[in-house]
Amino acid sequence: ISRQTRSARREGHDMGTTIMLFAVGLAGSFVFDRFHLPGGAMTGAMIAVVIFKSCGSITSPDMAHWVRFIVYGCVGVLVGNMYNPGMLDAVRDTWPMMLLSTGIILMAGLLCTWIAVRWGGLSVGGAYLATSPGGFNAVVALSGGTGAEAPMVMVYHLVRIYAIVLLSPIVAKMLSYLVK
Repeated sequence: ISRQTRSARREGHDMGTTIMLFAVGLAGSFVFDRFHLPGGAMTGAMIAVVIFKSCGSITSPDMAHWVRFIVYGCVGVLVGNMYNPGMLDAVRDTWPMMLLSTGIILMAGLLCTWIAVRWGGLSVGGAYLATSPGGFNAVVALSGGTGAEAPMVMVYHLVRIYAIVLLSPIVAKMLSYLVK
Protein backbone atom coordinates (compact mmCIF):
# COMPACT_ATOMS: atom_id res chain seq x y z
CA ILE A 1 0.00 0.00 0.00
CA SER A 2 1.37 3.39 -0.94
CA ARG A 3 2.09 6.13 1.57
CA GLN A 4 -0.69 8.27 0.15
CA THR A 5 -3.22 5.44 0.52
CA ARG A 6 -2.18 4.84 4.14
CA SER A 7 -2.37 8.57 4.86
CA ALA A 8 -5.84 8.82 3.28
CA ARG A 9 -7.06 5.81 5.30
CA ARG A 10 -5.68 7.33 8.52
CA GLU A 11 -7.34 10.67 7.77
CA GLY A 12 -10.63 8.86 7.09
CA HIS A 13 -10.27 6.95 10.37
CA ASP A 14 -9.37 10.18 12.19
CA MET A 15 -12.45 11.94 10.77
CA GLY A 16 -14.69 9.01 11.76
CA THR A 17 -13.23 9.05 15.26
CA THR A 18 -13.59 12.84 15.43
CA ILE A 19 -17.26 12.60 14.43
CA MET A 20 -17.82 9.88 17.04
CA LEU A 21 -16.14 11.99 19.74
CA PHE A 22 -18.29 15.00 18.81
CA ALA A 23 -21.43 12.84 19.02
CA VAL A 24 -20.42 11.54 22.46
CA GLY A 25 -19.48 15.07 23.56
CA LEU A 26 -22.79 16.52 22.41
CA ALA A 27 -24.65 13.79 24.32
CA GLY A 28 -22.69 14.71 27.46
CA SER A 29 -23.41 18.38 26.82
CA PHE A 30 -27.11 17.66 26.59
CA VAL A 31 -27.15 15.68 29.85
CA PHE A 32 -25.19 18.28 31.87
CA ASP A 33 -27.23 21.15 30.44
CA ARG A 34 -30.53 19.33 30.98
CA PHE A 35 -29.77 18.71 34.65
CA HIS A 36 -28.22 22.18 35.17
CA LEU A 37 -24.90 20.71 36.33
CA PRO A 38 -21.92 23.06 36.81
CA GLY A 39 -20.17 23.94 33.60
CA GLY A 40 -23.13 22.71 31.59
CA ALA A 41 -22.44 21.89 28.00
CA MET A 42 -18.65 22.24 28.05
CA THR A 43 -18.05 20.15 31.16
CA GLY A 44 -20.59 17.56 30.07
CA ALA A 45 -18.86 17.15 26.71
CA MET A 46 -15.43 16.80 28.30
CA ILE A 47 -16.54 14.29 30.90
CA ALA A 48 -18.50 12.23 28.36
CA VAL A 49 -15.51 12.04 26.01
CA VAL A 50 -13.13 11.18 28.86
CA ILE A 51 -15.43 8.36 30.04
CA PHE A 52 -15.93 7.14 26.47
CA LYS A 53 -12.20 7.08 25.77
CA SER A 54 -11.52 5.39 29.12
CA CYS A 55 -13.90 2.54 28.28
CA GLY A 56 -12.32 1.57 24.98
CA SER A 57 -9.29 1.72 22.81
CA ILE A 58 -10.16 4.94 20.99
CA THR A 59 -7.04 6.68 19.77
CA SER A 60 -6.78 10.43 19.96
CA PRO A 61 -7.09 11.70 16.41
CA ASP A 62 -5.19 14.73 15.26
CA MET A 63 -7.92 17.32 15.02
CA ALA A 64 -7.80 18.95 11.63
CA HIS A 65 -6.74 22.60 11.66
CA TRP A 66 -10.13 23.68 10.34
CA VAL A 67 -11.92 21.89 13.21
CA ARG A 68 -9.73 23.59 15.82
CA PHE A 69 -10.14 26.91 13.98
CA ILE A 70 -13.94 26.69 14.12
CA VAL A 71 -14.08 25.52 17.73
CA TYR A 72 -11.58 28.11 19.03
CA GLY A 73 -13.27 30.79 16.95
CA CYS A 74 -16.59 29.90 18.59
CA VAL A 75 -14.97 30.07 22.04
CA GLY A 76 -13.62 33.52 21.13
CA VAL A 77 -17.09 34.66 20.10
CA LEU A 78 -18.57 33.38 23.38
CA VAL A 79 -15.93 35.15 25.46
CA GLY A 80 -16.18 38.36 23.42
CA ASN A 81 -19.95 38.31 23.69
CA MET A 82 -19.68 38.52 27.49
CA TYR A 83 -18.54 42.15 27.11
CA ASN A 84 -21.01 44.99 27.41
CA PRO A 85 -20.39 48.75 27.51
CA GLY A 86 -21.56 48.94 31.14
CA MET A 87 -18.41 47.06 32.13
CA LEU A 88 -16.36 50.21 31.56
CA ASP A 89 -18.35 51.96 34.31
CA ALA A 90 -17.54 49.13 36.71
CA VAL A 91 -13.84 49.39 35.84
CA ARG A 92 -13.85 53.16 36.36
CA ASP A 93 -15.52 52.80 39.77
CA THR A 94 -13.49 49.88 41.11
CA TRP A 95 -10.11 49.99 39.33
CA PRO A 96 -7.89 50.22 42.44
CA MET A 97 -9.41 47.08 43.99
CA MET A 98 -9.44 45.38 40.58
CA LEU A 99 -5.71 46.04 40.06
CA LEU A 100 -4.83 44.97 43.61
CA SER A 101 -6.82 41.73 43.44
CA THR A 102 -5.46 40.99 39.94
CA GLY A 103 -1.89 41.48 41.18
CA ILE A 104 -2.44 39.22 44.17
CA ILE A 105 -4.05 36.52 42.02
CA LEU A 106 -1.24 36.70 39.46
CA MET A 107 1.42 36.41 42.18
CA ALA A 108 -0.39 33.42 43.68
CA GLY A 109 -0.57 31.93 40.17
CA LEU A 110 3.18 32.35 39.72
CA LEU A 111 3.80 30.58 43.03
CA CYS A 112 1.46 27.76 41.97
CA THR A 113 3.22 27.60 38.58
CA TRP A 114 6.58 27.20 40.28
CA ILE A 115 5.19 24.42 42.50
CA ALA A 116 3.55 22.64 39.52
CA VAL A 117 6.79 22.78 37.51
CA ARG A 118 8.94 21.70 40.44
CA TRP A 119 6.79 18.82 41.73
CA GLY A 120 3.94 18.39 39.25
CA GLY A 121 5.94 17.42 36.21
CA LEU A 122 4.48 20.15 33.95
CA SER A 123 6.37 22.48 31.64
CA VAL A 124 6.43 26.16 32.56
CA GLY A 125 3.85 27.00 29.88
CA GLY A 126 1.54 24.13 30.83
CA ALA A 127 1.87 24.87 34.55
CA TYR A 128 1.16 28.57 34.05
CA LEU A 129 -2.04 27.82 32.11
CA ALA A 130 -3.05 25.05 34.54
CA THR A 131 -2.72 27.29 37.58
CA SER A 132 -3.88 30.56 36.01
CA PRO A 133 -7.17 32.04 37.03
CA GLY A 134 -9.55 32.87 34.27
CA GLY A 135 -12.44 31.71 32.21
CA PHE A 136 -12.30 27.97 31.82
CA ASN A 137 -13.18 28.01 28.14
CA ALA A 138 -10.56 30.64 27.29
CA VAL A 139 -7.73 28.99 29.23
CA VAL A 140 -8.51 25.51 27.90
CA ALA A 141 -8.65 26.87 24.34
CA LEU A 142 -5.26 28.54 24.86
CA SER A 143 -3.88 25.29 26.26
CA GLY A 144 -4.32 23.60 22.89
CA GLY A 145 -0.86 24.90 22.07
CA THR A 146 0.65 22.99 25.00
CA GLY A 147 0.15 19.69 23.18
CA ALA A 148 0.12 16.67 25.46
CA GLU A 149 -0.35 18.85 28.55
CA ALA A 150 -3.69 20.27 27.39
CA PRO A 151 -5.68 17.52 29.18
CA MET A 152 -3.77 18.22 32.41
CA VAL A 153 -4.55 21.94 32.09
CA MET A 154 -8.22 20.98 31.70
CA VAL A 155 -8.10 18.74 34.79
CA TYR A 156 -6.53 21.48 36.93
CA HIS A 157 -9.29 23.89 35.92
CA LEU A 158 -12.08 21.36 36.37
CA VAL A 159 -10.89 20.58 39.90
CA ARG A 160 -10.70 24.31 40.66
CA ILE A 161 -14.13 25.07 39.18
CA TYR A 162 -15.86 22.20 40.96
CA ALA A 163 -14.16 23.08 44.24
CA ILE A 164 -15.37 26.68 43.89
CA VAL A 165 -18.90 25.63 42.93
CA LEU A 166 -19.18 23.08 45.72
CA LEU A 167 -17.48 25.14 48.44
CA SER A 168 -18.96 28.57 47.62
CA PRO A 169 -21.99 28.28 49.91
CA ILE A 170 -19.85 27.21 52.87
CA VAL A 171 -17.15 29.81 52.22
CA ALA A 172 -19.74 32.58 51.75
CA LYS A 173 -21.37 31.68 55.05
CA MET A 174 -18.02 31.63 56.88
CA LEU A 175 -16.97 34.95 55.33
CA SER A 176 -20.27 36.58 56.21
CA TYR A 177 -19.54 35.88 59.90
CA LEU A 178 -16.00 37.27 59.61
CA VAL A 179 -16.99 40.46 57.74
CA LYS A 180 -19.78 41.41 60.19
